[in-house]
Amino acid sequence: MISSNLFARLEESIKNRKDTFLLTITDYPDEKVIGAKALLWPDGDFCTEASLLPLDVRDLLAVHCNKLVTKKRSGTVRFMWKDRLVECFAEYFPSPLHLIVAGAGHVCEPVAEMGRMLGFFVTVIDDRKEFANIERFPNANEVVCQSYLDYFRHIDISEKTYILLLTRGHKYDVLSLNELLKRECQAGYIGMIGSRRRISGVFEELQQDFPDESFENLYTPVGLDIGAETPAEIAVSIMAEILKVKNQKSGDSLSSQIKRFAKMGFHEGAGKWTKCSL
Repeated sequence: MISSNLFARLEESIKNRKDTFLLTITDYPDEKVIGAKALLWPDGDFCTEASLLPLDVRDLLAVHCNKLVTKKRSGTVRFMWKDRLVECFAEYFPSPLHLIVAGAGHVCEPVAEMGRMLGFFVTVIDDRKEFANIERFPNANEVVCQSYLDYFRHIDISEKTYILLLTRGHKYDVLSLNELLKRECQAGYIGMIGSRRRISGVFEELQQDFPDESFENLYTPVGLDIGAETPAEIAVSIMAEILKVKNQKSGDSLSSQIKRFAKMGFHEGAGKWTKCSL
């Protein structure tokens, strides 16, 4: 059983969006150590409450778990220490994908709720106190009241970051995108809501500072074309597009592949069409 201290460290790592491995000793020369647990991070940091675990064994654990850390997967490692077998199971706890919703308007509310349901770490950011508060977004992981410029200038960005710009005006989109496009590491997804006129104005301003930028990872107008009108419907459209990008799928209706086989007669294509999966 994991101790309260290790559990708190694990919880803190997940909150801070850090990949973490929970190690459990499953075979060891001293039976008292079997079942002992430790935490290992990709940067080599190691934490354990097993006082009976020698430092050289800890170092060997980190070295032998490196393959699992690199591949980002759980697994068992075995190695010899003083001619005795040491076995450990490393359980991978991936950092959650980070969904940042800039602009705490009506559409943001269902987006934040759906984002949590889908397992994202959800941050809501707005520069207005009356909008950026936990009462309006009780399911968000964090609600930040700060200028968009300052927030996007300092926030860590990676391929696991998904950003939605739902701000109240195109000047805020331009400020945000100017900071995001300067980053060496790009976000996995950037979506921007807006009319054709608003989008056109944003691109015109951006192209002055980024004339060679292709804007390939900028999705605007945001969402899939499902005829969404209400805030909840728009949220479904947006989150569906994010899942499409995350999972690298087409976004086509699943029934379209079935219908192709239906034209041949299901008895002819049965071996193929039944392989379709969600």
